[in-house]
Amino acid sequence: MPSDQSVLTPAAPALEPSARDMRVMDLGRGRGVFKWMDYLSPDSAQLDALQQQYNLHPLAMEDVRTYDERAKVLDFGNYLFITVHSLTRANGNIEDHEIEIFLGRDYLITIHDEPMPELDRALKRFLGDGRRHDHGPDYFLYLITDEMTDALFPMLDSIDDEIDQTEEETLDHATPKTLARIFRLKHVLIQMRRSISPMRDVMNALASTRYGLVDAKTALYYRDLYDRLSRIYELIETARDLLGNTLDTYLSAQSNRLNEVTKTLTIIATIFLPISFIVGWGGMNFVRFMPLDVESAYCVVNASLILIPVAMLYYFKRRGWF
Repeated sequence: MPSDQSVLTPAAPALEPSARDMRVMDLGRGRGVFKWMDYLSPDSAQLDALQQQYNLHPLAMEDVRTYDERAKVLDFGNYLFITVHSLTRANGNIEDHEIEIFLGRDYLITIHDEPMPELDRALKRFLGDGRRHDHGPDYFLYLITDEMTDALFPMLDSIDDEIDQTEEETLDHATPKTLARIFRLKHVLIQMRRSISPMRDVMNALASTRYGLVDAKTALYYRDLYDRLSRIYELIETARDLLGNTLDTYLSAQSNRLNEVTKTLTIIATIFLPISFIVGWGGMNFVRFMPLDVESAYCVVNASLILIPVAMLYYFKRRGWF
């Protein structure tokens, strides 16, 4: 008969849970029973009590208080201190959500400063399948990180669609807004790569056999997470390459457009050059230079003002200059 009793034996009095910022649950059954403690924006008193209760290292608690760490895993002997990141996208910008985790043999502590729906989805998956109840806290941690990883694929699909639209816009009619969109997408991908790269290293570390707190069977799941994060990393690199090509195309299109404008203005200036010369020469106040008082001379000047531009345009067209 499975035991409903937690095997957790804290060294200090049990913490009083708050419905607003803390929840404590006994999960699993049999040898897989463990206690899950989830903290949302804990205050200093709660963190001090937690440190005393589980004899947590001061360096780990310092990282918990800063909320500014890259993804990593540290082995403190009887527990692991793990930092992972969840990514969401709002209004086109990437938001990084950090969660600090203490993984022991019979407990899992998660600490974060904002609500994380990945935790609730992982809990629902764990409770919804009785076969998972035999696994320990290392498997529940896998479910949490699996939810974080799954959320990345729709995000990348959305970014890929935006890149396709940007490429079409660049080829059809690029504007300064197109350039701004290209740089914004590049910034989004850089943010994602900055978080995914260390997360991949964490999953690779948990998939190895160096930590006794991760069961060999659960390590296979972390290996799968490592492979998926590697694939996501490659997709990010591919998207960055596509954006780089799009940027080159944009700059080339702008250069071509500038050349077209310059060519048009040059043709106009070239056409008006002889006209300006004729008008200027004929308009000088020296009758002897050009007897404009003769009617035939007046007609010749006016005819040249029409025939010369027409002849020049015909010549430019034959040469393929426009």
